[in-house]
Amino acid sequence: MKARALLSMVLFLAVTLVFSVQFSYASGISCDVWVFPENPTEVDDVCIFVNFNFRTDPPFVENFGETYREGNVFSVVVTVHVPAKGEALRPSAHSDQFMYNLGRLEAGEYIFRVYVQTVHGSSEYWLEKEVRFTVSSSDDEAVHVAELPNISYVLVLLALTSVATILLKASKRRR
Repeated sequence: MKARALLSMVLFLAVTLVFSVQFSYASGISCDVWVFPENPTEVDDVCIFVNFNFRTDPPFVENFGETYREGNVFSVVVTVHVPAKGEALRPSAHSDQFMYNLGRLEAGEYIFRVYVQTVHGSSEYWLEKEVRFTVSSSDDEAVHVAELPNISYVLVLLALTSVATILLKASKRRR
């Protein structure tokens, strides 16, 4: 009898652990945002990487949304599917990530905001993360990218070198 009761309790705890029930609130979400390159200049394509980490499944990202820009403030609304109240969850740590390409930006101070909107189990909306970054002027760079000469420059240089070589050989023959 004791063995059966013990086995029943262990099975109950295992089932409870595997199918843990969580309220519809988006708990267990963490969000990381970083800028690449870390110190961008005007000649760089600026990218923003967004990574959501979840401890259970659901929640998961349904849509990373489009980038909106107002002045020097960029924002996105990420839609996260959260479980309904009483919905069974699988303990499954996973992440969903996305890269936003902002392109080349003028020198200045910028803000990138990630808003989360939850759907299914609850309808909530909040600012999850805000990242501030600076794009510096390319004139401030100590190292400039050297421009490669175009083909006409190379041809003129080759012609001048050939003429100089011919003139030097001709002057040596006359001596």
